Amino acid sequence: MPRSRLRWKYTEDDMAEVILDVTDNGFSPPQAAHRQGVPRRTLIDRLHGRGAVKEQIHPHRRLSKSQEDRLAFWILRQESLGYAPSHSQIRACVMGLLRQQGEHPDLGRNWVNKFISRRADLKTKMGRRQEAKRFDSFTPRAVHWYFDIREGQYGWIKPENTVNVDEGGLDSLVVGSADPKRKAFLKGPQTRNWTSFIEAVTADGRALVPGIIFKGKELQKQWFLDEFKQIADWYYITSPNGWTDDHIGIEWLKRVYLPQTTPADESDARLIILDGHGSHAT
Repeated sequence: MPRSRLRWKYTEDDMAEVILDVTDNGFSPPQAAHRQGVPRRTLIDRLHGRGAVKEQIHPHRRLSKSQEDRLAFWILRQESLGYAPSHSQIRACVMGLLRQQGEHPDLGRNWVNKFISRRADLKTKMGRRQEAKRFDSFTPRAVHWYFDIREGQYGWIKPENTVNVDEGGLDSLVVGSADPKRKAFLKGPQTRNWTSFIEAVTADGRALVPGIIFKGKELQKQWFLDEFKQIADWYYITSPNGWTDDHIGIEWLKRVYLPQTTPADESDARLIILDGHGSHAT
């Protein structure tokens, strides 16, 4: 019967103590290893400069396991602060680390994608930009305050007759948590993209037809390819800057909001919730 291999149980702190015993306290490697209960061969390797297994770099990768763990932690931390990094930002971060280590900074074209695929805790997803003040103001206290007022003043209005409206632009892909419930909100000024949208959802979860606003003077036929046939009933319009204005707001109310939110009981009130943007208030 083959003899079972001895499993050593020690931590990196234990190994650090053993190395200190040899270098500073006058113990021989065998004495120090026996004293702390660590493998003598491993201690000798460490004394000759070999790193811990988790610090060793896989021959087909550029970072060690612990470096990749720390990179993933940094990405998730940045996401929680409202600064989820893009692929190019992660790439620049890794290249900077390689330079600090005295290594060639070039990375393979697909290095970031392969790194994310190795991590169950990371995912590439769409980032949605929000103004910094709006991001910082979203606190539990503010949420409770809002719903207290909402319930006290407008709680009598039915959920299906309550609509929340917002306007947004299309943002770039970022890397963040793989949790599907976590959205990647980006802190900072909203970018002015060539296309924006008006989205509206009732309190009971029904989505109204979205409004798509193109930057331009008039709609172009080449914008509506065969792929758009499945969303032909969406509301499309143009504006000089690609964002809503007073005219678009009124048109959206007439063509989308009013016909799609008509209550079953004509005596029921309707509530529309939106921010204080000038064209919204008008």
